[in-house]
Amino acid sequence: MVATERITFFGGLETTGGVHLLYGKGDTGVLFDCGIAHKDLIDVSGVFTFNPVRATPGREVRQYVLGRMAPPLPQLYVEEQAATIQASDIGSVWNFRDIPKYGRIGIFVGHMHQDHMALLPYLREGIAVYMSHDAYALYRGMVASGEYADTRATIVPLDDLAVVDFGEFRFQIVEMDHNTVGASGYIIESSDHCVAFTGDWRRHGRHPERIDRFIRMCREKKVDLLITEATKVPAEPGAQPKPPRPEADVLAQFAQVLADAKGMVYAQLLSRDLERIADFIQLAASAGRQAVMDARLAALWHEGAVQGVRVLSNHPAAASPEAVQVLDMTSTEYTLPYASVSLEQLIERKLDYVYFISYPNIAHLIELESLGDTGVPSHYVHADHPVNPGNSTIGKIISTYGIVHHAIGNGGHASAADVSSLIEQIAPKTVIPLHSWYPKRLDTRGVPAYFPERGETAAVADLIGAWTRPSAQEPLKP
Repeated sequence: MVATERITFFGGLETTGGVHLLYGKGDTGVLFDCGIAHKDLIDVSGVFTFNPVRATPGREVRQYVLGRMAPPLPQLYVEEQAATIQASDIGSVWNFRDIPKYGRIGIFVGHMHQDHMALLPYLREGIAVYMSHDAYALYRGMVASGEYADTRATIVPLDDLAVVDFGEFRFQIVEMDHNTVGASGYIIESSDHCVAFTGDWRRHGRHPERIDRFIRMCREKKVDLLITEATKVPAEPGAQPKPPRPEADVLAQFAQVLADAKGMVYAQLLSRDLERIADFIQLAASAGRQAVMDARLAALWHEGAVQGVRVLSNHPAAASPEAVQVLDMTSTEYTLPYASVSLEQLIERKLDYVYFISYPNIAHLIELESLGDTGVPSHYVHADHPVNPGNSTIGKIISTYGIVHHAIGNGGHASAADVSSLIEQIAPKTVIPLHSWYPKRLDTRGVPAYFPERGETAAVADLIGAWTRPSAQEPLKP
């Protein structure tokens, strides 16, 4: 009997994140990504969220699976939690769809944002999890900092363009550009078809050449089915959003803030974006300021450097222990090779520091803005951290103390125009847009677009050339 390639679509459809694609052929399947979508039924544990509602400790997997926040594949999860999930319950939740069963199953994690990796702590021993070397180094930092628990699964770090061969098919990891290190897509090849998935990507970041390479590889391999994120597709047809600023402009704007500031400078960054953190540290040093972090962020930064984030191998900020100081390190459980600095020292010498502030420490601004030299305004630089001045607490503090606010981020996702261009250049037989609230609004430049249903399993052969024509009257999510 000839083995049939199949893809099951568990998540990432008309939402952002939570992409759970189960590709399989023969007795082998690979789940591509194991995170939990943003704005799902409940938040996942993490330092960026402030909603106190969490899954019940010890019952997380059951609640995630029954809430359709995690793939209904009990063989993936730690035994003590998977044992509580009944097949009949899964059937009723997933409308008794036929869920493929594979004797061997692995997982690919595209990058370290929670909507792609938050299930790692719940995977059982023996499951192989593939990810890029830099994503692995970052995960070690996230575990060291206490941001996430470790996994019992076996992580297999991969070099860029490495190939994993399962016999019936193989996949190749392809590093892309996103606002975190190690973000990767992949290309699957079998004797029948070629399937490519971009993962999360952007063209306006540090490495647009990676996107050019991905396009070239897809064209050379004559990709049949392209799956792409489409996060930035606007809700309104024909809308023309402002193009995102290039990463070079972000760095130039931060350098200008440092040049102009006569008082304290706060920088609130996404902790996963180690390249931007390294660049901001170096820019601070060039302006004669010392970078200061809390112990948690410093632990993540240090462990990532110890594990050898390759994209930072020649970066001066990553090589020097003097590049970072830690706020009140003596009061923490972390052992780090950095000098300690107190909040009182920051108050006394505001012109000498850039404080890389974490959301839980926003209350520090009350002391820093009330004491010491208050004759000149401080500057607050927000650069893509998910908790921003739209949050009432941060906004009130900035307003109360007259802090100058700079929003200089650029986001991690490609514009809708760049997604359309990528599709046109690759010219697959079919494209599936996902990781988007409005995938049916995407201009696919004449390439047939297919919009799968949640829980649907389809043979790859049946997807080739398939075209779902969305109804003009079909309601879209707000």
